[in-house]
Amino acid sequence: MKYMIKATIGLFAAIMFAPQLVLAENASPEIERVRAELVKMVPPAADAEILTTPAKGVYRLELDGGFYYAYVDGDHILFGDLINTESKINLGEVAKSERTSQIISSTSLDKMIVYGPKDAKRHITVFTDIDCGYCRKLHQEVPELTAAGIQVRYLAFPRAGVGSESHKKYVSVWCNADQQTALTDAKAGKAIAPASCENPVEETYLLGRKVGVEGTPTIIFDDGTVTPGYIPSAQLIDRLGLGSPTASN
Repeated sequence: MKYMIKATIGLFAAIMFAPQLVLAENASPEIERVRAELVKMVPPAADAEILTTPAKGVYRLELDGGFYYAYVDGDHILFGDLINTESKINLGEVAKSERTSQIISSTSLDKMIVYGPKDAKRHITVFTDIDCGYCRKLHQEVPELTAAGIQVRYLAFPRAGVGSESHKKYVSVWCNADQQTALTDAKAGKAIAPASCENPVEETYLLGRKVGVEGTPTIIFDDGTVTPGYIPSAQLIDRLGLGSPTASN
């Protein structure tokens, strides 16, 4: 099986180190020397996890929530993506999906506003902002998704950040006795009575940042695949292998 490195231009290029450095999965003196050099350019490398990969001489590092691959030849380290030349699969994206799936699956439903049956066939998790136009468009299609057997799980992600008006609106929705109706009304542009209570809005916003969310809606499929942006309900239903809800009637 063959692999190729697709170099990342900009943040990382070729980084020269002392000769004969070899990365390993233990805290060897060589690893610590590599870390010391990396930290000069990328401070988060101080806590980076270093793992072996199927490709000889190539190692995976997790830095600041992202995955990077390093090819070591004794004098240089080249950072980039690792791609299987036969399957064309980007192993970095696979690793990211696996990590995202673990993080999202460990997030309690108690921190989400959920639409759809508890025994749904499939589910999607959506980072959403009340004032986001495409979030509102997607929400209008939630009935079609739930009719097809898809549970929609919302996590708050106020794009303007913690303390913003969007953040305050979501807190008011969360603190409403009927969260589902309140969220639907808010996404329809209706005023929601201000309210405050213990809520997970800041926590889920930071969670979104951790898994690389940059905009809304960001849809996370139940296999951990992350897709930014709006996707029509018909495409979501097909992608989840459930066919058209009208076709089953």
